[in-house]
Amino acid sequence: MLKSLHIKNFALAENLQIDFQPGLNILTGETGAGKSILVGAIAAVLGERVYTEVIRSGFEKAFVEGVFEVSAIPGMKELLEAKGLEASDELLLRREISLKSSSRAFINDSPVTVTTLAEIGNLLMDIHGQHEHQSLLRRETHGRFLDAFGRLAELLAGTAAAFAGVKAVEGELRTLEKRQADLTSKYDLYEFQHKEIADAELMPGEEETLEEERNLLANMEKVFAISTRLNELFGGEESNLLEGIAQAEQELRELARYAREMEKLLEEFATARIVFEETARSVEAFQSDLEFDPQRLETVEARLNRIAKLRKKYGLEVAELLNYQKELEVTLNLRENYQFEIDKLNRKLQQALEVYAAAARALSARRAEVATEMETMVQQQLNGLGMPNTRFQVLLTRNEDPQGIYRENEARYAGDAHGIDQIEFYISPNAGEDFKPLSKIASGGEISRIMLSLKSILAEIDEVPTLVFDEIDAGISGRIAQAVGRSISGLSRSHQILCITHLPQIASHGEAHYAVEKFVEDGRTFTRIVPLAEDRRVLEVARLIAGDHISDTVLDSARQLIAEGKGKG
Repeated sequence: MLKSLHIKNFALAENLQIDFQPGLNILTGETGAGKSILVGAIAAVLGERVYTEVIRSGFEKAFVEGVFEVSAIPGMKELLEAKGLEASDELLLRREISLKSSSRAFINDSPVTVTTLAEIGNLLMDIHGQHEHQSLLRRETHGRFLDAFGRLAELLAGTAAAFAGVKAVEGELRTLEKRQADLTSKYDLYEFQHKEIADAELMPGEEETLEEERNLLANMEKVFAISTRLNELFGGEESNLLEGIAQAEQELRELARYAREMEKLLEEFATARIVFEETARSVEAFQSDLEFDPQRLETVEARLNRIAKLRKKYGLEVAELLNYQKELEVTLNLRENYQFEIDKLNRKLQQALEVYAAAARALSARRAEVATEMETMVQQQLNGLGMPNTRFQVLLTRNEDPQGIYRENEARYAGDAHGIDQIEFYISPNAGEDFKPLSKIASGGEISRIMLSLKSILAEIDEVPTLVFDEIDAGISGRIAQAVGRSISGLSRSHQILCITHLPQIASHGEAHYAVEKFVEDGRTFTRIVPLAEDRRVLEVARLIAGDHISDTVLDSARQLIAEGKGKG
């Protein structure tokens, strides 16, 4: 609820501070006293468009500041946190309008965009009259009000869940189809790469083995010459290393017969002789196996070149190429798997669409029943509020869409988490006139009474805590005014109401009463808003009854009206 409002340099309001009460707050005053200034200031602090013309002459800046109690407003905490604002039980909204710069907005002293201010404001107040800040004039809210009126939360939740199920399957399907499309577009490339690597018949460690073989084949002459020299050293005619070693061993053995300390050396030398002999045999065998094969060298060179080209082309080593080959094989095999999975998901999607269609149809059918109930109840309210010729209609339509989620009788329709219905409130304000969208109704008084009717039947589920009714008494008097007063009074049991009125039958129901007054001081005109004590309130209601000619009889009538408004009459 709105706890207080501070207005500074806004039109005729140079410095106003008003504290409001729960329930029904009545504001009265002469025409031109500044009641519209108050409504304009409230609209400004709620984020509506405002022009620099509202800045009081002689000043460069105006501001409006409102303190709101928000602890019981559903969704407020989440919205504040989503906007990066600290959630609290009380909000301070401020709007500054300057001649030198664009207007600025603040919530709890944190700067915000005007758009954010308006989003927060939509949860705080509705202004009904000739101003724009009216939730029921926004078509997008009509479905929410109809569903709430019919208590269709369970059907709506089922439809939302079914829609989420469709979207989930569609998401899976899109992902898989994208992967399939990517594979299809690259399939030839992947197939070529796989064949190219597979045809190379790479083996782990093959490249290193071939490098060694090439090194041997390319240096065959040197290798043969070295092995020949070794064979000459080990057992040649001019030098026979093995014979010399054998003779040395024999001498050592003889020496060990006389010097026992040489026995260990003899053992070690004997072992070395065996190594020399094995080395000589190995070198001889190696040389005998040597065969210079130019064709084999060419084969090895060609093989190494092929491997090198593959490594360079793919930027991978042989082991990595072999892994990539396996990956390509798996990817290529996926084409058939993709189609299998896509077919399965398409069947799953059809099932999800059927579930959504059933849920949406059930919701739509119940909405049609509820719409009729709402029309009847609003019509009854309008009759009681002096609008017997006004007709109210809840129009449910569907949007055809070739790609729509819902199919019926060979046609497709758009649908979402809220169902398949486009819901809008229509009004025929006068007998014989066609129905028109509620948002097109021009008369401020008619709008206010229509809103009062709707708000009254939706009072239990309407989550906007504060309502402002401006010009609700336009064109009514007497019995109808009493009905309007009773209706507003009833609504004030579930909402805070700010009601600007000229009629005593409505003003008498107030729980708090404020007089809006205009006065001149030092050649300048000012507006002030004065909370009225009981005796002053009686005078104000009497003034509404009889103007400036207030008699004791009029005062008695005012007291009686106030007593009746309080339920004492």
